[in-house]
Amino acid sequence: MQTVQKVLALIRRRRGQLARTQMTVVVLVLAACGGSGGSPAASNPPAATPAPEPAFTVTITAAGTSPKELRVPLGARVTFVNQDNRSHQMMSAPHPLHTDCPAINEVGTIDRGQTKTTGAFSVQRACGFHDHMRDGDTTLRGQILVGDAPPDPEPRY
Repeated sequence: MQTVQKVLALIRRRRGQLARTQMTVVVLVLAACGGSGGSPAASNPPAATPAPEPAFTVTITAAGTSPKELRVPLGARVTFVNQDNRSHQMMSAPHPLHTDCPAINEVGTIDRGQTKTTGAFSVQRACGFHDHMRDGDTTLRGQILVGDAPPDPEPRY
């Protein structure tokens, strides 16, 4: 009878070890899957990337500025790219006050090869610009039309 009791005790111990081993395997599998036995883990969709702002650019070359007229929405900024081999000082009309569109004045002096950006245009209007260092050079003039503003038929530079 003692032998039977020893065998039963051994089976109970082994069964306990087997149960613990099985439980350990289940816990490891669940951990590897990211689950906890409850509902599936919520997936986090990737954050939407904001659409890039449209590029509004005025290029300066030895031939002058291009385009001469550029329409932008309210709040937009314009990038001036100097591809000429000399410096320019792009400012708002009228010369020499530069008060019509202060956002343009943020460009200031732009050396050859440089790129500079205006401030945000916050008022709907026609904004004349010119090169302050060469205010008489008509090739270095243009207009930025903000919002639905009509072109200025006789812009003051």
